[in-house]
Amino acid sequence: MDSIQKADGFQNEYLFVLPAETQEALLQNDLFKFLLVTDIGYFPTARYHFRQRPEGCPTSILMYCSAGRGFYSINGEERKSLTAGQIIMIPPDTPHVYGASEDDPWSLYWIHSKGFFFEQYYRILSSRFPVNASEMMGEKIKDMFRQCFILLKSPWQIEEYFYVCQLIGTVMAMISCIGKGADPQIALHGTRGIGKALVFIKEHLNENITLKDLSDTSSLSPSQLHNLFHRATGFAPIEYFLRAKMLAASKDLYFSELPIKDIAISYGFEDPYYFSRIFKKNMGISPQQYRSMVKG
Repeated sequence: MDSIQKADGFQNEYLFVLPAETQEALLQNDLFKFLLVTDIGYFPTARYHFRQRPEGCPTSILMYCSAGRGFYSINGEERKSLTAGQIIMIPPDTPHVYGASEDDPWSLYWIHSKGFFFEQYYRILSSRFPVNASEMMGEKIKDMFRQCFILLKSPWQIEEYFYVCQLIGTVMAMISCIGKGADPQIALHGTRGIGKALVFIKEHLNENITLKDLSDTSSLSPSQLHNLFHRATGFAPIEYFLRAKMLAASKDLYFSELPIKDIAISYGFEDPYYFSRIFKKNMGISPQQYRSMVKG
């Protein structure tokens, strides 16, 4: 395997590398000290993909195998398999080697990053790697990557790159939930029911829905829905619904000039003060602070 190597160039790949001088400039901005994505990409059916770094590299690495298989070894440990649906992280400055299978090469979504965000997650999850993601969670992770690729395909502003880093932060939060056992292989009926509930949530972000609404659409009892939903996502159904509303609202705060009151109303909040409380609870800062931060 080690004698057949290919460093770059896979058909239909996506690859983005942040120039070193841009990295240094962004790291001086408080927005990026927590998490800065330095490289991001997707290598489909990456036959002969191979990396060996005896001294490691200065960035944290995240790898999600969406299809096929390969291997990895970190810090001289015995080689382990990485198969479809599995995720690993490699900490900075740590020797490692990894490569795709010759007969069933992996398709790989990957990130390099700086900042203590990834390093903290690695400390929490290191004993659990490789983490196994369900098909449903895998699709959510791939969707986050695709959003990043779309944002980076054309010339971007600093606020848009901050949004890319936020998306990757969300990916890490989801992986953390999986690593803590919040995403097990649940029964087929439960999986379908949760899938229906997630679609219903996505289609009704501008409304107010109840647990019964989600229960009816998923064909699960409220208690079944609550238990299965929490196991699959790490959140109770209505808590997840509110978080999804706030994530959508954060995009409007960034991409539009609408008054915060109008954004609140568009997501079913007649009381803008209540909207601000829910936003701050989920995002850590108020809507006004968020808009001022991302728009400078």
